Amino acid sequence: MRKLLILLLFALGACETDLDLRPKVQVSEEEAFSNRANVEAALTGCYDALQLQHYYGRNLIIVGDLASDNSFANGTKVEYYDVDKNSLLANNIIVEGIWADVYVAINRVNHMLYKLRDVEFLTPEELKDIKGQLHFLRALHYFNLVRLYGGVPLKLLPTLDDTYENFLKRSSTEEVYQQIIADLEVAAQNIDNSSPEKATVKAATALLSSVELTRKNYQAAFQSANLTLQAGASLSEDYSTLFSAKTDPDAEIIFYIPFSATDKNRLAEYNFPNTLGGRHENAPDAVLVSTDTADQRNKINSAFHNGKYYSRKYSDLTTGADRVIVLRNAELLLIRAEAAYHIDSVSHRQLILNDINQIRMRAGLLPVLSGEAHALLSLIDREKQKEFAFEGKRWFDLIRTGKAVQAVATVTEPWQMLFPVPLSEISSNPNIGIEDQNEGY
Repeated sequence: MRKLLILLLFALGACETDLDLRPKVQVSEEEAFSNRANVEAALTGCYDALQLQHYYGRNLIIVGDLASDNSFANGTKVEYYDVDKNSLLANNIIVEGIWADVYVAINRVNHMLYKLRDVEFLTPEELKDIKGQLHFLRALHYFNLVRLYGGVPLKLLPTLDDTYENFLKRSSTEEVYQQIIADLEVAAQNIDNSSPEKATVKAATALLSSVELTRKNYQAAFQSANLTLQAGASLSEDYSTLFSAKTDPDAEIIFYIPFSATDKNRLAEYNFPNTLGGRHENAPDAVLVSTDTADQRNKINSAFHNGKYYSRKYSDLTTGADRVIVLRNAELLLIRAEAAYHIDSVSHRQLILNDINQIRMRAGLLPVLSGEAHALLSLIDREKQKEFAFEGKRWFDLIRTGKAVQAVATVTEPWQMLFPVPLSEISSNPNIGIEDQNEGY
């Protein structure tokens, strides 16, 4: 019987060896989708891909702050200094690693969608739910890729071998976004799951609001954010416990990635200073360092120990089991506020203030009672920066708003807002040549 290394069931932990994609579980193709338990295991494999070290297990989160004005490289990894300086080469291991890990995740989704066509033992409702979750995951993967690299190969079928047909040219940025939106529409129409550690209808509409805000489709972003918030807009009472696996997921959390001692992330290790047992690779920049004790976020974003500032948003240094939150209600409030500002900052002023103030008051700050319309956008930007520090979102906000050159001293050219296409992709893909590289690289 022919054996196939099924990517769906790879137990790819956060190993230190970069680009180590060796499978730890092998299963025959015939067995992989032969019963309900194996289908559930395959779906778990699709979610486990989010935990990969270059993905949400570490580097995507770190890069989202390190490339911005939120943090600076302070450890021993040369590749982090290159991200911090916004001086990347196409063979940088993070450039290569994020691309590789996200495509591993995409291939798991594509393989499962392909094989589910022949599954007959699940009910139509179960199939719809699983397929909806898979479309959400693929949308999330491509959203991360397109924001980092621009147009990328749009793979919608599984890669089972290294034949020529599997190598695709770069699709345009707009083509990628159209596929993201199509996948999210399928997700929103089919998902039945309601647990936040997996995709939900609320997660699909929430992600769509972020996608539309990025594309500057403000009316669509407002509608999606508003619809999502109507399904529940509560905020956690305690900002500091949102990420800890020692507490149950709060109602604020829309979608998160669970970790454990056996499936750990290394965010606490890379953020904590050496004096506390960490590596201090990713340290808070001056813009986040504040002695304002009223803002409860400061003691999380820029804690102080033995002469060093560090983030303790992820604090489980021992087991690395802190959850990584991808979507939460606080972000939706600020997306709605920003979209409303661009639609009509004057008529929406009170709604904008209400959304901002929910965030501020939870942080222990006084509400903003009034303000000139032109000042509201800066207030939204500042609250986003403080609220989501060390969650990997700041760089994407800066390139989306065009503020990267203004805010980051090492960003002097517009082309620096995209990562280079990895050298390994150019070397191995006959449909992508050096002429297809992003400008500036």
